[in-house]
Amino acid sequence: MQLSHRVSLAGGVVGLIAMSISMAAQSSSPAPQAPAPNSAQVAVVNAGAGPCTADFVVSDPSGKGIYAATIDIQIRYRFGGFHRVGATVKTNYQGKARVEGLPEKIKNTAEFKVSSGDQSKSLPFDPLGDCHPHHDVVLGEK
Repeated sequence: MQLSHRVSLAGGVVGLIAMSISMAAQSSSPAPQAPAPNSAQVAVVNAGAGPCTADFVVSDPSGKGIYAATIDIQIRYRFGGFHRVGATVKTNYQGKARVEGLPEKIKNTAEFKVSSGDQSKSLPFDPLGDCHPHHDVVLGEK
C-alpha cells in the first residue's frame, strides 16, 4: 500500500510540473505577426527604447492597402551609439501598421524600409523633428 501511495504522489508531482511548464510556455509573448486577412486590428510592434511612435499606411497606386508589407528599422542610440534596436512589423489588410517604443535621441540617421514583393521605399526617421510621424507610403509607382 505504501509503495502505490508513493507512485501516485510522484505521478502527481510530475503532472504539476508538466502543467506549470505548459502554462509558462503559453504566457510568453509570441513574436509580432501580421494580423489575419480581414482583421481591422492594426499591427503593432514595440521596440522598447523610448516614447516615439511611427504610424504607416502602405497602399498601391490605386489606393488599396497592401497586406503584409514589411516595415523595418535599425537604430543606434544613446552615448556613442552603443545601444541598438531593430523592429520589424507587417501591415494588416488595410495596409496599416505602427511601431512604438522608438528612442527620441538617435546616433547618426535612421530609415524605415518599407517593402512588398519587389517594391520598396526608404523613409527617414528624425525623432528630434517629429517623434510621432505618420507615413502614407505608395508602393508600385512608376
